[in-house]
Amino acid sequence: MENKNDSLDEDFSEIQESDDTDWKEESFKLREKAIRQRESTKALRESLKEKDAKIAELSKTEKKAEKSDEELSKRLDKLALKAAGINEADEVELLEKWKTDTGRDADSIVDNNIFKKELEDIRTAKANLKATSDIKGEQGISGAKNEPDYWIAKATKGPDGNLLFPEEMPKELYTKVLAKLAASSGGNSEELKFYNK
Repeated sequence: MENKNDSLDEDFSEIQESDDTDWKEESFKLREKAIRQRESTKALRESLKEKDAKIAELSKTEKKAEKSDEELSKRLDKLALKAAGINEADEVELLEKWKTDTGRDADSIVDNNIFKKELEDIRTAKANLKATSDIKGEQGISGAKNEPDYWIAKATKGPDGNLLFPEEMPKELYTKVLAKLAASSGGNSEELKFYNK
């Protein structure tokens, strides 16, 4: 029986005899190829660094352009606000809401009829509030309530035909009311009877 190792040795010796490869030459070629690859990789890395630097520079330029666009937009908004006479905080807030909701610029918003109506409503409400806040008076008592004519007008006739006055009529006005009634009836104030509800 033949040994397996002997057959392998024979196969190997056949390969060696038939192999005309110059391994030294092959080794030199592979080394040259590795050097070229290393140089190519080094060049690619440098190129990549340059491109990264350009991208960073373009990014900065783009950010500056966005900032300048934003500043220009703000300036245009200010001009539109000034032209429309919008200077109160609530009016500016309305415009900002419209810009957010519609995505339109301030100039086109201030010309919109619906926006103009909403702005007019805000201004009317503020004008009404201002007009009514300047009114001064006593709580629940006006000057008219201190006059006898007011209480005479409020009086009603009872079932017996006599005048009945509201309970809220101030007691200090009783004499003035009686004097006024006596003067208007041409009679004597002693004949008048005075009743409260």
